[in-house]
Amino acid sequence: MMLTKLRPLQCGSGDPMTRVWEKKQKNFHKIYEQITLSPGIPIYEIAEKTRLSRNTVSKYLGEMYEDMVLIGPQIRMVPAPDYKEYIHLMNFKNPYFVFRNLQGFPHVLWYAVTYGDWNFMVITDRQIDFSHLPEYEETIYQGIRYHSATPRTEYTSWANSLEKAFNEIKTFNPHREQKNRQIAPLLAWGEDEWKMYHAFKGNTRKIATTTLKQIHVRYESYVEWIKDLDTHCSIHTGFYPEGYPTYLNYCFLFSTSYEQTVKKIFSYLPTTPFFMEAGDQFMVFTSVALSGIVRKLFRLIFDMKTQGIIRTFNYATLLFQAESELLPE
Repeated sequence: MMLTKLRPLQCGSGDPMTRVWEKKQKNFHKIYEQITLSPGIPIYEIAEKTRLSRNTVSKYLGEMYEDMVLIGPQIRMVPAPDYKEYIHLMNFKNPYFVFRNLQGFPHVLWYAVTYGDWNFMVITDRQIDFSHLPEYEETIYQGIRYHSATPRTEYTSWANSLEKAFNEIKTFNPHREQKNRQIAPLLAWGEDEWKMYHAFKGNTRKIATTTLKQIHVRYESYVEWIKDLDTHCSIHTGFYPEGYPTYLNYCFLFSTSYEQTVKKIFSYLPTTPFFMEAGDQFMVFTSVALSGIVRKLFRLIFDMKTQGIIRTFNYATLLFQAESELLPE
């Protein structure tokens, strides 16, 4: 996809065309904020709260989805006593061979080729031993995928956000944090509930009546399912000012006693991070632009280690993934 309409976020520029674009981006962010606060909010209510016309909101939403400035709202499962998902970080001699041949593999929900400390990552809904696959070398990490989260992203520049992140690290004081790996109640879903989950997981703002007709589920069943959705699913809405495909996407695996501090640091950035509790480890997916920002990102990581916020870390760059959804399963 060519993202010809997008330009970098440069707050404070005096150029007239840049000012016009910044105003539009700020309006994009206002729309994103309303959807983050209330994923199912109708267009007329977004218009009222943002003081934009309904036609403008509708037009901007279309642009935001087309250019992937806005991702979601998406839904991901929360583990239950009778349902769990597992994250696998592995190395293969030829990850592209595995990528081409893993489609349709039982219980595989999502997989991606990466470059770094691991070159292949998979999410499954069963414990699977991948060591029997051709080209397998080693497993870097394997564990239960617990709760996932995406914070509300502020409208800001890279310079301002990194300044806040570095200051958070500089002023860090060791304290006691309790890891809370929550489990949802028993998952009493039948065929219709799973149909709705797979139909709406990429975007819960799909037109319900049309989608339900396509999957042959009654509207009454949808009403009951949506009422209880946040018990069994986490909801994720992402904001990427320059369009998601323009960013480099990094995945970090942290060993830390300060997960809330790590969340706070990455939440300062102007692109929405994706947090994932992985066993006793903590994973962060973050999107960055420009080589200068990447250098500062890694300086941020090493400063976190120096300050004792993290003990160890591994990382990989996401190259491509099997599913159309842009946030990990």
